[in-house]
Amino acid sequence: MNLIERAGKRLGLASNKSVIEKAADRLSEGTSEQVARPHPVPPESPAALWTGDPLRKPTESRRQTQRQIALDLDRLRAMGYTTPGDQSTLAEEFRLIKRPLLDNCFAHGAARSGNANLIMVTSSGPSEGKTFVAINLAMSMASEHDVHVLLIDADVVNPSVPLVLGFEAQLGMIDVVRDPSIELADVMIRTDIDNLTILPAGQFTPLANELLASPRMTSFVDEIAQRYSDRVIIFDSPPVLARTEPTVLARHVGQIAFVVEAERTSRSSVSDALRLIDDNKSVRIILNKVPSVLARDGFGQYYNYGYYRSRTRSDGK
Repeated sequence: MNLIERAGKRLGLASNKSVIEKAADRLSEGTSEQVARPHPVPPESPAALWTGDPLRKPTESRRQTQRQIALDLDRLRAMGYTTPGDQSTLAEEFRLIKRPLLDNCFAHGAARSGNANLIMVTSSGPSEGKTFVAINLAMSMASEHDVHVLLIDADVVNPSVPLVLGFEAQLGMIDVVRDPSIELADVMIRTDIDNLTILPAGQFTPLANELLASPRMTSFVDEIAQRYSDRVIIFDSPPVLARTEPTVLARHVGQIAFVVEAERTSRSSVSDALRLIDDNKSVRIILNKVPSVLARDGFGQYYNYGYYRSRTRSDGK
């Protein structure tokens, strides 16, 4: 019995439902009265603080019970993020960026690549805007009719999604992969945006790379990719040159959105990072923080995402 089947058995629901569908059933039982709590300022790197057993299972008192959060959309807009229904230039840029990604997600036959509905957002180095892109893509895609988005914070060392969206989470993806007793329904967080669900990174472990490369991770990813055909899964990944996890995670996804900071990231850094990613992956490059007159329209330090280029790694360039 694999990880997903065990999780399904613990849920006690019909066996013909996928674990994601069962988790959705559990999430729908939550009340709308639960709201987001302000996220504290993050401490120094968890890697520097870690002293415990990397395979320690969370105690019952640490089990996460939060099921639903209300996003502060005014706060997000003030931070420069797009939100559902937004008609800004930035929102239009992300409509252009998401369209080929969605086309590949829901293509039919030979036109569809494996696990195309799994998209990893990454960069070569830190602070290039990959979390900003991941969250905006999730927001924009969740505005689509009949498209459900699962945003996974896969940066297990420096998770940023809860901090940006304004909530706290103890358990998440890495805990589900590590501990079969943790139910997916207990760590997925539903938002008040109908088509957007979040899976936090979870508790830090020095064995994150090994867990992501494990057969249990493969089973978990394959299940969520294949059993829920209308769901897009977006992974906010660590930078490729800063951590080893992205090169492992890249094996599981079908598409990669690679963020490059304009006038800062060197060509050699981009080339080195792309060489570490599977040559058969579809890679789309987003040039971030492009200086332009659109910066005066209220996007602040983010400027606009005016450059978008699609490339398949197999072209040898």
